[in-house]
Amino acid sequence: MKKPSNANASNAIPEVVKTLVDVRASDTVYGDLYLRRARELLGTVLSQSQYNALRGIQADIDAAVKRIRVATASQDWGTVESLAAQVDQLRRTAAEKATLITLAAAVYDTDDVSIDPFSPGFELLLRSGKGLAERRDALVASLKMLARADTPRAHLYESRAAFFAGLKLASSDVAAAPSSVQDLQQLAMQAAEQGDITQLRRYAQQLSARQAKSAPAADLKSDTPPTMARAACPVDLSAPFTDEVVRRARALGLSVARAEPPPQSGVLFNYVTIHIWQPSLSDTHIANEGTIRAQALVDESGFPSELSGPLKVLVGQFLLNPFINSGGARYIPPFSAETVLVEEFPETQEAPATGELLSALGLGRRRALARREIETALLEHGAAVLQERLLLDPIEFRLVCIPLDLYIGLGRDRGWGRQQQWTHFDGFQVLKSGHLRALVGGDARYGGLSDLVSIDVADQRDSVIARFAVIRRARQVARWL
Repeated sequence: MKKPSNANASNAIPEVVKTLVDVRASDTVYGDLYLRRARELLGTVLSQSQYNALRGIQADIDAAVKRIRVATASQDWGTVESLAAQVDQLRRTAAEKATLITLAAAVYDTDDVSIDPFSPGFELLLRSGKGLAERRDALVASLKMLARADTPRAHLYESRAAFFAGLKLASSDVAAAPSSVQDLQQLAMQAAEQGDITQLRRYAQQLSARQAKSAPAADLKSDTPPTMARAACPVDLSAPFTDEVVRRARALGLSVARAEPPPQSGVLFNYVTIHIWQPSLSDTHIANEGTIRAQALVDESGFPSELSGPLKVLVGQFLLNPFINSGGARYIPPFSAETVLVEEFPETQEAPATGELLSALGLGRRRALARREIETALLEHGAAVLQERLLLDPIEFRLVCIPLDLYIGLGRDRGWGRQQQWTHFDGFQVLKSGHLRALVGGDARYGGLSDLVSIDVADQRDSVIARFAVIRRARQVARWL
């Protein structure tokens, strides 16, 4: 970023940082990158250590006032005068830095995951008086401003602005009538979430008319329906890593692994992306010893009859329980071939307590880690591990706890899920209150590979281990159009 003078930099940087904080709340899949950049820039004006010192000003004022009272009672007027001057100076400093301190709190004291407002199923939770279209347009404008103001990261901002500029949202002025049942169903669900009763009634009338005419059932089960084809991830998640990356990964305890798509993946993806728009936030789950077990029922309507067993349980869990990934977007398994880097240590013996990757993340152990500790470590060190140790671009890749669907897909041939322990899975369960609970699972006593529960993000129980993976960030995007 160009800094013609220290004065100009001091004035410009807080505005850029504030915009980065705002953008992070809407473009959540890339939110970690925005937050890291905000910390870099703010650090040139107010370091984290300086912020911590400023944050203690009020405590210093309170302590000085107590000493003033004691000195006054003793009629030690010299001390009173000195302490009063000190309090005045502290109060002036606090007033002068108030705005910067507030901004610093949003940058240095924040590592929580924000929920993607554009993901299916969460719009009711995120209502703030601003419509999605307005929020999208404001986001695009902010990203364009960042591209001009923070030129070293202009490529990221410009690419994200282009992405959101092309993101279509359901609205009341849809010109052409949807051509398929799944189009109508998806739009009806969106209208219901948005409270657009007029549009919802219109879609319901069209769907009722089609049902009355006995529309062919095959319409729901077409392998490549146009709406869902547009929703599929356009990035090749199965692209191989270079030999140099593989060599460097091995030094960190990571191996290349390829997950294959499940049978009838086109039909399955279609079914999930239609039904996942239904709002499902709830606080009615029963907690047992700090855990909430994921529900796994599936509406049989439209579900491919040839698919059953663990895959059906997995789909039911994702549809009935509102999960987000670590990028804050609705957790939707890609159901496609994927090449990843993963820690492949066996579960037939005690997981390695230490290792190069854990050290690089600043983690002293693998077992009994709270999810909050893990996510903080990934935020602070994950990008450096990718960039410096693996030569991978953090804009394209991300280091995460292994996702549940990859754990299942890779675990079948590796003997995972056969021990009485849980593994941290990428992502969280979202309760109606907006509270997030960390996903864990894989305990042989409760279903093995298909076992899934959520625990508090501060829970450090000894029966949970961490297993990390490098994925393409594109797998975390819930919507492409």
